[in-house]
Amino acid sequence: MAPIQHCSVCIRECEKGHSFCRRRDENGNLKQKNRLNAIHTDYLFDKPIIHFGKNAKILSIGSWGCNFRCLGCQNVNLSWSVTGENLDSTDMKPQEIVNMALKNNCSGICYTYNEPAILPETVEDIASLARESDLFNVFVTNSTLTEKSVKRISGYIDAVAADIKSLNDGFYYEYCGAAGIPDVVSKILKCIKAFSESKCHVEVRTNIIPGANDQEENYRGIASWIRDNLGSFAPWHITRFFPSNKLLHIGQTPVESMLRAQQIGISEGLKHVQIFPDKGCDCARETDLVEINTIHETHDCC
Repeated sequence: MAPIQHCSVCIRECEKGHSFCRRRDENGNLKQKNRLNAIHTDYLFDKPIIHFGKNAKILSIGSWGCNFRCLGCQNVNLSWSVTGENLDSTDMKPQEIVNMALKNNCSGICYTYNEPAILPETVEDIASLARESDLFNVFVTNSTLTEKSVKRISGYIDAVAADIKSLNDGFYYEYCGAAGIPDVVSKILKCIKAFSESKCHVEVRTNIIPGANDQEENYRGIASWIRDNLGSFAPWHITRFFPSNKLLHIGQTPVESMLRAQQIGISEGLKHVQIFPDKGCDCARETDLVEINTIHETHDCC
């Protein structure tokens, strides 16, 4: 009997033919490679990427599918889609996307909304052409790429907004649908460190869910990991949870909790700890019909 083959794109490492994200065929090849379901113009600080440079205008693009099932997901219509067929969409060639960014006076392209970690082929195709046109590339991720995938795209990625939701595997299993990924936190941290070692600019995000990951030991652990592995000048962004999807019964993050996380981050030696009381995520909010000559302005998530 032939050995079972596994996908090496993300840390789920699914058996081929059993793709959790639904974006891989039985041979592990990416389906609907050029499919887009959300496209907006917005700004670098919205990701948030604050310390990469000026607050440049960017073209943010997303497709469908995710390797998590976060209970508080605000892009659930994109991320939880099983086939993508129920969504407004269009197929766009990589050069068309680059041309759209240039036409709209954008300085870069951002891969976001659904989880781009499951689409390294698409990111590579677009980002390589963007580089040729002097556009920078931003990657907004749950930090679940394998080291192989990081190596594949990091040469084209300039800045990364990387999630560390918790340092507790149990949080990821309960709130992110990450069951089946052993040592999930260790693999997430390894992904972020690989981006940093590849000379990508990395800014870490933590969305604080009341009663779930708002413990002081979690704040302290994340802050000290950033300091020891990314450096004391690596930014840490504390974002506010807004009730959504399966967590409508949980209230917004109290500002006091965010301020406490900021205080702990500073006490652990981090130089750039920002809180975002009015922003929860990089949110498409609704699926917008994408047309090659149409740009949709980004929505606020609250």
